[in-house]
Amino acid sequence: MNQGDLVHIPQGVDLWCETEKGMRMRRTERPTVGVYLSTTSPHVYQVYANGHEWNLKIRDVYPMEAAC
Repeated sequence: MNQGDLVHIPQGVDLWCETEKGMRMRRTERPTVGVYLSTTSPHVYQVYANGHEWNLKIRDVYPMEAAC
């Protein structure tokens, strides 16, 4: 996966990010498209979705195929 690639985030996926006050968490209510930013650990991607940077488990996200 390369920075800037589009990813599909299914419904029901847990997203989290660290803030000054602790940890912010959200669960997707519907399928979402995000932009891959980086791999933060062997099991976690960082993506940009819904106006924020989020962490999520690699097993919960899928690369979007290029349409021909």
